[in-house]
Amino acid sequence: MTADDEMFRWAQRCISGEITPNMRMIVLRIEERRVTFRYYLDIEPNSFLLERAEIIALNFDCGLSTNLDALDIELIHTVEPLGKLEYFDGSLFRRWENDQGTTEPDE
Repeated sequence: MTADDEMFRWAQRCISGEITPNMRMIVLRIEERRVTFRYYLDIEPNSFLLERAEIIALNFDCGLSTNLDALDIELIHTVEPLGKLEYFDGSLFRRWENDQGTTEPDE
């Protein structure tokens, strides 16, 4: 299995309705039959965010025509600028942030 356009479109459909304000960016890695969703967060991971991530992973897995060897979820709290974070094979979601790393409008 490769990280092709169809796989990315499917992963993007799976995140619909599960994004929270604390999710800064979601990236995807596909290596053979191992898939990793990584969530960059603006707070420490909690049970609510983990549940959202698990729903996305379950939706993704259920829509595949092949079985995976592993489906990993990583929740990472970071204040690093989004442009400095690892994108894996590509970004599924990236929120807008100002130069200070917040979502407040520039004045």
